[in-house]
Amino acid sequence: MTGEKLSRRRLVKLSLSAATAAVVSSASVPLAHADEFGLEIGSCFSGDIKALLASVNNAYAFLNQMMDAYAQGSTVRLCQSYADQIAGGTFFSTAFIYDNALLVLAYLVRRTQQDTERAKVIGNALLYAQQHDPMQDGRFRQAYFAGVADSNGVYVTPGLSFFQGSAVGDVAWPGIALAQLYARTGIKEYLDGAVAAATFIETTTRDNVNVPPGGYYFGNGQSNKSTEHNIDVFALFTMLATLTGDSSWLDGANHAKAFVQAMFDAPSGHFWTGTSDPTHIFFDNSPEDVNTWSYLAMQDPDYAVSLDWVKTNLLTTDTSFAFNNGWGTFGTLKLRVTGMTFASLSKLGTVLGDQSVDADAVWLEGTGHLIAALLLRRLPSSQDIPSFHGDVNLAHSLIESVTVAQNSLGAGQTVNGHPLVVGQGLTASTSILNTGFGFNYFPYLHIGATAWYLMGARAKNPLRL
Repeated sequence: MTGEKLSRRRLVKLSLSAATAAVVSSASVPLAHADEFGLEIGSCFSGDIKALLASVNNAYAFLNQMMDAYAQGSTVRLCQSYADQIAGGTFFSTAFIYDNALLVLAYLVRRTQQDTERAKVIGNALLYAQQHDPMQDGRFRQAYFAGVADSNGVYVTPGLSFFQGSAVGDVAWPGIALAQLYARTGIKEYLDGAVAAATFIETTTRDNVNVPPGGYYFGNGQSNKSTEHNIDVFALFTMLATLTGDSSWLDGANHAKAFVQAMFDAPSGHFWTGTSDPTHIFFDNSPEDVNTWSYLAMQDPDYAVSLDWVKTNLLTTDTSFAFNNGWGTFGTLKLRVTGMTFASLSKLGTVLGDQSVDADAVWLEGTGHLIAALLLRRLPSSQDIPSFHGDVNLAHSLIESVTVAQNSLGAGQTVNGHPLVVGQGLTASTSILNTGFGFNYFPYLHIGATAWYLMGARAKNPLRL
C-alpha cells in the first residue's frame, strides 16, 4: 500500500482529481442452525435468523443484478464494481479485478449449481483477461470495462488508462479465485490460470536481495512492499502447493510469510502496512485488512492478537446524527452502524484537512473481513478482553449492524442506468471515509463489500482451500 501509484485502493482519489490470543476450536461454539445453503449460525445468536437469511439472499440478488447489467446467461463477462454514481459517473463500467475475484469466491460459498455457474462465468472472464493481455505473462490489470463487448462478444475490454498497472495483490486475488474455482469444479484451465498468475508474481516481484525481510515487491519495478500483498501471495502459493502437488510453491509461500512476520509489532500486537523501500517499515498508518487477512491466511495463534488490535483500535460507530453521514440527513432517521474503519488515521480525516468526510464512517468491506476472522478464531468470552463477550458474539453483533447499512443506504443508485434496490447490496462505506492513505471511500453500492459480507456472514475463509 505504501508508495502505491494507482490501484483499486486509490479509487476515490481519482474522483477528486480526474476522473485483518489463542485459536479455539469451532467445537467450543456449537452450531445451532444451518440454512439450505449451509449458512452457519452460532447457538448464541440472539437476532432474527429469518431476517439474516433474507439479508444473505438479498445480497446475492444484488450481485446477480450487477453481474447481469450488460449481459446475461453464459456470456463471458466481468462485473462492474460500483454503482454508476461512483466518482461522479466517470468510472463508467469499471470492473476492478480484485472485486471480481471476490465475486467468484462469494458465489462459491453458497454451493448451488446456479451460483457455481455464475462463478464459472466470471472465472472464464478472468482467464480471458489474462490470456488476451498484450504481455502474455500471466498478469492481470487492475481494472477493465464490463459494459462493452470486444470483437469476440466478451465483456472484458481495456479499462481506464490509469488502471493498467499490475500490483501483486491484483494478480494474486484472481489467482486465488481461480484456484478455489478449480478446487470446486476440477476444470484444469482454472488451475492453469492460477499457476500463470503465481508465476508472474514469482518471476517479476520476488526480493531475493534484501533478506530479511524478503517478500515480494508491490509490483514489477517498485521498491516498496505491502504486507497485504504478501499475505495474498502466501495464500495463493499455499493453495497451489496443495492443488498441483508441487511443493516448490511452499518456498515462495514461506518467503512471503517471512515478510509478513517481519511486519508484526509485538508490543502493540498488530502488523504494519509494509515497507516504504525494500527494508524500512512504514509506520505512519496501520490498516485493518492486513491484521485480519494475516489470521485468515496463516491461522497462527502467535499472531491472533492482531484481531484484538483491530476490534479495539479500529472499531467505530457511524450514525445518522454524524456530520457528513451517508444517509443524507441529520438525526432524522435515528440509525447507527458499528464496524471497522479503514486504518489508524481514518478518524483524523478532518484533522488532516478533509472536511468532506465523516470521522466515524464504517468501512463495510473491512467489517466483513473481521466477521470472517472472528468466526474462524471463535475466542470464547472467558478468554476475551473485558467488555467484549467472545468472538462469535461480536461477529453476530457486527452482522446485525451491517444489515442496518444494507437496509438503509444506496437509495437512488443505478447500474447501467437501471435502479438498484435498497436492502440488497452494501455500500463501500457508510459515509465518506478518509483512509489516511490519500484517498477516500464513499457510500456507493459495491460488489466487493457485499461479497465480503456474504463470506463473513457464512463463516467462510477465502484465503484457505
